[in-house]
Amino acid sequence: MRRALTPSDSLDPALGAARAAVLADATLAGEAFGVAFADVIDDSLRRTFSPPGPGYAVVALGTYGRGGLCPASDVDVLLLHPRRARDVGRLADALWYPLWDAGFELGHSVRSVRNAVRAADDDLETLTSLVDVRVVAGDADVVRDLVTRVRALARRRRSRLVGQLADAARQRWERPGPVAELLEPNLKNGAGGLRDIHALGWIGWALDETGGLDALVAGGYLDERDRATLERSQRVLLEARVANHRVGAGRDDVLRLQDQDEVARAVGAGDADVFVRGLSGAARRVAWIADDVWTRLTDAQVRPGRRVPTARTVADGVVIRDGRVAITTEAVDGDLLLRAAGAVASSGHPFDRDTLARLAAVGPPSWNAECRADFLSVLASGRGAIGVFEALDHVGALSAVLPEWSDVRSLPQRNPYHRFTVDRHLLETVAECAALAHGSDFESEIARAVEQPEMLGMAALLHDIGKGPPGDHSERGAALAVRVGARIGLADLDTLEWLVRYHLLLAETAMRRDLADPTTVRRFAELVGDPQRMRLLHLLTVGDSRATGPAAWGPTKAALVRELTTRTLAFFGGAPVPGDADAALLAQHHDALGTGSVLVQWSLDAAPDPDADTDTIGCTVVAPDQRGLLAVVAGALTVAGFDVSDAVIVGDGAGMALEQFRGTDRFGRLSTETGRTAASQLVTDAIAGIAPIEVLLDEFAERYPARPLAGRRGEPVGLPLVSVDLAASDLSTVVEVDAPDQPGLLARLARVFADHELDVVRAKVATLADRVLDIFYVRESDGSKLVEERRLRALRVDLAARAAGPGRDLPSSPPSGDPRDSGE
Repeated sequence: MRRALTPSDSLDPALGAARAAVLADATLAGEAFGVAFADVIDDSLRRTFSPPGPGYAVVALGTYGRGGLCPASDVDVLLLHPRRARDVGRLADALWYPLWDAGFELGHSVRSVRNAVRAADDDLETLTSLVDVRVVAGDADVVRDLVTRVRALARRRRSRLVGQLADAARQRWERPGPVAELLEPNLKNGAGGLRDIHALGWIGWALDETGGLDALVAGGYLDERDRATLERSQRVLLEARVANHRVGAGRDDVLRLQDQDEVARAVGAGDADVFVRGLSGAARRVAWIADDVWTRLTDAQVRPGRRVPTARTVADGVVIRDGRVAITTEAVDGDLLLRAAGAVASSGHPFDRDTLARLAAVGPPSWNAECRADFLSVLASGRGAIGVFEALDHVGALSAVLPEWSDVRSLPQRNPYHRFTVDRHLLETVAECAALAHGSDFESEIARAVEQPEMLGMAALLHDIGKGPPGDHSERGAALAVRVGARIGLADLDTLEWLVRYHLLLAETAMRRDLADPTTVRRFAELVGDPQRMRLLHLLTVGDSRATGPAAWGPTKAALVRELTTRTLAFFGGAPVPGDADAALLAQHHDALGTGSVLVQWSLDAAPDPDADTDTIGCTVVAPDQRGLLAVVAGALTVAGFDVSDAVIVGDGAGMALEQFRGTDRFGRLSTETGRTAASQLVTDAIAGIAPIEVLLDEFAERYPARPLAGRRGEPVGLPLVSVDLAASDLSTVVEVDAPDQPGLLARLARVFADHELDVVRAKVATLADRVLDIFYVRESDGSKLVEERRLRALRVDLAARAAGPGRDLPSSPPSGDPRDSGE
């Protein structure tokens, strides 16, 4: 139950000052802060607690009771009273109002012991809050009676508690997700966060009277090393949560990218990457221990009292016993480790804890044919590989198999494209790539034609292994992949090296080049070399993009990637390079162009990505040719709520122009005939000069401003990058603008080209989180390429200024470069 801050006559200036002093004391971190904050609250409650007789008590619950308060934590407190007590409300108000007035958020309740036990039997959250409490003031005997009865209730409800708490732990893996592997983790409620540690303590009270982690140790569900690990990890997580509350002004428990540098400084880490890796390591250990405990507790509920487990041999020296993979030989080595790992991946059963402990100190495998087959079978298992790698990594055994893993373990990727740390992203890519072979879509057809499926699994595992140090991670990763492949004994190291080196090539080309330009397909095919590499690269690109997160894979990208793959495979099959796409487009719309008037047509196409929840919309505009036409039409479409992802601009040489746009309906306005008619009229009026499109764009930008950008270590992430490629097309100069996302950017950039008397013949737009990559194919008014350095320099300056948006200062020399890695 919550109450809003209410003015009252019970204002306690001393309490407010004490609260402010603790919040302002930067030396109080982690547990020390929680204890100091709890002391302030304790003092207030004790000063104001004036019970009319025995049987009353003030009880601290939850993080307040454990001394784990953070700056924005709720203060959970219970007022116990005798049955049939009178004027309890007045006593409660005297306790709560000073805390509300001082700015504390209260989770408060007023109950008798009987009602509290009844509530605990009805509600899991109430029960877990009452199994371990702290007396603040009043009758300790009545609190003792309450706790005794609630703990007895927990033991009677053991099966229900195990099921509910285990389900909650599993749900934390899905949402908010694992603390160790998300770039913006929830420190309290994420898998491996503080809630996982608390839940283990709660279930201990359902096992026996010892309670807490002691009961789990006594029952064999934890060992002393596990307990010490949980206690250390709790200190790390709590310290981070306290600092995050301070930095984020108590916004919530999510550690956001833009706050990580400041939080790192607050905990004394200095470097955010070091801080995040340490935090991730602590959370990873918590998550693994918690998952293991809940699995074994659940198994014990299903098979109570079993004394003689049965065993089934699945490999030499490896059995499945009582639902777990165990080794049976006295001698252990790296070869046995891989046999056991293969059994875990194929069966879905976890490692036996004793087996894992014995495997922790093994040396490297011999990498004979059997070892290699076992390792590749783990990768082929897809999602099964994730559990294998995480279990082996938990005990330190993974370094015997793959020493290079230490370079990416818990390595953060502090950009808005990725969801996971590098190590988990690699495993997610393995899983996504393995899943592509199953189904009936385009990717499954490609997968069935692959002759070396093991190359896909290895490339998925290693494609980002070079991340971390400065420099091109693809080049460094390619060298590391060759080293790993040679050690394992792979036959085709050239293909593995090529896939890792060029794992971004397909996505970059599809998103940033005109696929209708014959030069694009020809140059791309020459670099790929053969159909098998093309198929492997396609599957790796799709798996990598899906594993990255929603910002890296959507219907537009899926369609473009598939289109380039299809064109390239056709090229390898002997099909001619596509001819003049512009001429074909003009022929298709010959009648509309012949009218000499403005015409706007819409097409509602199904989303090219079957997993997408949005449709791709087409808009074709025919109008008398004029310089700046793209700027005008793109501006009108923006105001109409149409997000452009691709644009083709063709002149017929007789005074007419054809502009074809593809994109999505941002606000759902274009799903009806009425909405499309209104948008068409706006486009027509803008071309005629009736609609003041620049003014409308400014008003649109005010209503729908771009999201604020998150800085990192002082880097000017909001500055645009402008680059020019003279070799990408035989006919056009390719200009790339990587800039902060902002409404109407395409239209504003198109106006710059018009001002420079340049014709835009193709535009491609890719939105990646909070940035947009716009690619323009431009020509001089006479149809030739723009190559003059002086004009190119001036164009870059003006594009950078316009792309920076209003109110942003640019350096005297505008930034330029080749913005690579769209998140994969």
